Amino acid sequence: MRIGPLGIWEILIILVVILLIFGPRRLPEMAKGIGQSVREFRKGIRDMKDEITSDDEPKKATVVEAKTQTSQPQASVHVSPAETTTETKEEVKSA
Repeated sequence: MRIGPLGIWEILIILVVILLIFGPRRLPEMAKGIGQSVREFRKGIRDMKDEITSDDEPKKATVVEAKTQTSQPQASVHVSPAETTTETKEEVKSA
């Protein structure tokens, strides 16, 4: 059985060397420190994600407001092609 690039025997050897270097009394303290570091890292990542999403929400609301304001019907004048040709014919006759 392999865990990533390391097998079971490699992991056991690494754990025995760590146990010999630091001793049985220091291992729980080190594990606790590593756990706290991981928790702080995850909390920092979560806070950054929340900050990014909270910054994006007002921008989205502004875009929606702008779209609703521009989508309101505006008064416009519609000129049919028949009216345009009649006007040009009259202008040509008078010139």
